[in-house]
Amino acid sequence: MDYNVKPKIKKQGGLALITVLFIFVLVTMLATSILNRGQRDISQSAATYENTQAYLLAISAEELAKAGLAFDAQRDKKSNEPWDTSAELWNQVFATQIEGYNVKISIRDLQGLFNLNSLHPAAPSPQDGLARFQRLLGSLALDASIATNLKEWFTEGSAANYEYNTLEPPYSASEIEMTHPSELLLVKGVTPEAYRTIEPYIATLPATTLTNINTVLPEVIETWDAGLTLDDAKSLTSKTRPGICAQQRGTAVYKTVDEWFEATPISSLSDASKNPDSPWKKGDFDTKTEYFSVFVTLEYNERVVVLESIIKRDLTENFIGTIYRDFSRAPGADDTLVKTMNCGTQA
Repeated sequence: MDYNVKPKIKKQGGLALITVLFIFVLVTMLATSILNRGQRDISQSAATYENTQAYLLAISAEELAKAGLAFDAQRDKKSNEPWDTSAELWNQVFATQIEGYNVKISIRDLQGLFNLNSLHPAAPSPQDGLARFQRLLGSLALDASIATNLKEWFTEGSAANYEYNTLEPPYSASEIEMTHPSELLLVKGVTPEAYRTIEPYIATLPATTLTNINTVLPEVIETWDAGLTLDDAKSLTSKTRPGICAQQRGTAVYKTVDEWFEATPISSLSDASKNPDSPWKKGDFDTKTEYFSVFVTLEYNERVVVLESIIKRDLTENFIGTIYRDFSRAPGADDTLVKTMNCGTQA
């Protein structure tokens, strides 16, 4: 009789049980992995869907802003009132809710700001632009040498370019007109803190762009002449800031540049017989605007998406289009930038 049979069966049965348990563990781990991956894919798909929906909604809101600006231009043309001022409907914040998204649209007139490209050699008077930028920096308690550094940034073959080439990482001065104010951060002496201080007052438009006398900020028009005080500038701009938003459009306005030059104290400051070196030139100003910035803010599921767009509205060609678009803005950017030109009392 062979007494070794039963022990062999016991050993084989134990091995089979271990094998079954091992396979069960593997299947369980595989199922868990598949389940987790499926959940991640679902979450990723949901996030992609939300992001795509937010993107399309932001672009749609931008189109709505463009439609409003186009309507404003058509109305101005039909009524023969070619001016833009703070009393316009586009200067009011538009807020609504669409399918769980809180949407806010704000439009800002860029031709009421200081144009950094006025220091570029292509500008009508870069030297005047330099003096104005120096005064603006001084009024904001910033280093006035930034203005000189910007002029050198624009100057072809400037020796100052060597300093940028020795930085880490190195780069070169562009020597071309800026397309967005944030490019100022590349210029020597401009710290993030300095940029945040000056950002509400600056724009980067083609060097020959005119300043809208009906939307210009008092801090900007003050820079035009060393003999003009901020109180004078506020007095000049107060006419175009009616007490009730979207009201008094026909009266709270300078209808022509000549009317602006007849206002006190510009009338005396621009008098060539009294001030032969007067920096006031009628060709620098206009009563209407071609360039606007649009901020679209979307809030959904505890997330915030901000779109900044720059819109060009060409009244002669009946054209309106987007020339710049950026989704990198931080939430709240429009609160500090857009409403620098309020209807009513200036802050």
